[in-house]
Amino acid sequence: MLMDDLDEPDIPVLPDWIHALEARAETPVTRAGGIELQWRIWGEGRPLVLLHGGHGSWQHWVRNIEPLSKHFRVMAVDLPAFGDSDSYETDDLHDYAGLVAEGLDTLAPGAPVRGAGFSFGSVIGSLMLKQVRAGVESWALLGSPILGGRTEVGARLRKWRGMPIPEHRAAAHAHNVGELMLTGPDSVTDEATAIQMAHAEKARGMFRGLFSKLDVPAELAGYEGELTVIYGDRDAIAGDHLDERRETIATLRPDAEFHVIPGAGHWVQYMAAERVNDILLRRFGA
Repeated sequence: MLMDDLDEPDIPVLPDWIHALEARAETPVTRAGGIELQWRIWGEGRPLVLLHGGHGSWQHWVRNIEPLSKHFRVMAVDLPAFGDSDSYETDDLHDYAGLVAEGLDTLAPGAPVRGAGFSFGSVIGSLMLKQVRAGVESWALLGSPILGGRTEVGARLRKWRGMPIPEHRAAAHAHNVGELMLTGPDSVTDEATAIQMAHAEKARGMFRGLFSKLDVPAELAGYEGELTVIYGDRDAIAGDHLDERRETIATLRPDAEFHVIPGAGHWVQYMAAERVNDILLRRFGA
């Protein structure tokens, strides 16, 4: 082995196809509440918004954007305090959701939207449903954390902030993406780790403590558009509570579709992209 090889850090990097996907996007910025939100947009047609999960960015949707953008104008935002959007502090997630709604009103004025939210994004999207001026025709919740009981995984995660050695930080991210987002160590890839690193390192917001103030089921009960719920059966947070969540949705919205995808973890739209894309395209009327 050459000496230079010993000096090369074993740190996963984003693959070229993700950089190419980003390069093809429009990159408008919207302003609301005194901050700027960074959007990325692909395709043409009816607007479709994608909201990422906590400690995430638009990259939570990298395996879904291309198929969806063949039929819709796909609008993926970095939520406040995440990714390339400005930092933001609040104790009211309705106000937080309003920043996203204002962005949609700016970028797609007068056009009813459809969309999907993953994990934290499913919460914010559910609070946004009544705030978009033109309305939300169809909404999908993926890996939603607050429709029922949950398994706490925090004790299984490794703290990476403050680690001075890049390889150690990368190893912590790889461990965390396997424990929380995927289905354990055997499911971890360099690509998934690189995505996790890219957006977790930019995350500044910690809003989960505000969930106790919310009544998302009530928000969904009052929503008149089409509703879809998707989980992986190995979701680290919800996997042991899927029957309860199914019953909650059946009670609130008997007309909703509830899908459980075998073998997929919390990051269901990444692990089971083809199946999720098919469901979303059908439900959104492609």
